[in-house]
This record gives sequence, structure tokens and C-alpha cells, in this order.
Amino acid sequence: MATPILVSSCARAATSKEAAYRLDYPLAHARSTRVIAFDPAAAEVVRAVSDGPWGQAHFYTASVSGAELITLSGEARPMAAELEHSDSVIMVATNAINARAVAAVGAVCRERSTMTAGLLMTDEGSLAGDTLMAIRPYARILLVPAEHDDLFELLRATRA
Repeated sequence: MATPILVSSCARAATSKEAAYRLDYPLAHARSTRVIAFDPAAAEVVRAVSDGPWGQAHFYTASVSGAELITLSGEARPMAAELEHSDSVIMVATNAINARAVAAVGAVCRERSTMTAGLLMTDEGSLAGDTLMAIRPYARILLVPAEHDDLFELLRATRA
């Protein structure tokens, strides 16, 4: 005796009436994401990904103090104002991380309960302990070591 296949078990088993309820288009962009590079090497990674199909993602580099975020076109903006309506912040860095800027951004995100993720790129060898210590207190999710494609995939997964 064969085991019956339930209608909900397989997309091909669905009726045409049920198929009418399927979503045949990509989900709407629902996340307002800020991607911040904390050193020059990380800025190159962020710049490479910024041309992707992003809805509400904004890309920046951090100023030395972290009080300002610099757009990829070079415009300086107040960090607190740029993070005000953000759903998530992705912090990208290498061993040349600007710890002071990470702390400033991380403090604002913590105060506002903004979801944070950190990607530590290790293109130039192994990760330094100081680099990890600079970002770990502020990143709820941390990818170590991160590849360049990980930023693209993270943005896609969060519907940025």
C-alpha cells in the first residue's frame, strides 16, 4: 500500500485554487539597514556591495570619532540622526578597525535596541585580538572570519 501524499506536502500537488495564493514576486523591502565600514579596507568591501539591489540600505564609512557617518559620495552626516530610523546596523571591519568609532555607533544602537551584526574580514592573515575585543561588545551577531560575499548574503537575508 502506498503512502498518500498530502496536498500541503508538495507544491506540485497543490490545486490551481491554492496556487492563486502563492507569492510570485520578491518580498517587499522591509528593513532599513545601515552598513558601516570602520577602516579603509572594509570601506572597499562596502563600496563593492553598495551597488546591489537594495531597497532601504544605506552605506557609510565611520569618521575617526564615530560622531559622523560619511556617505560613499563623501557627505558627512550626524551618526545619531542616520541611525534614528534604522532597523539594523551591519558593522564591517578588518584588523585596522577604528575602535572608538565602533564604540560610538554601538552605544547608540544599544540605547535604541537596534539589531547589530559585525563582519570581521581577515584578508591580511589572522585576526588580531584587539580587533575582536573592539567589536564584540556591540555586535549581537558576529561573523569571524567573514568573506566578502558574506556582506551581500547578510543584506539579502535581512531584506535590506
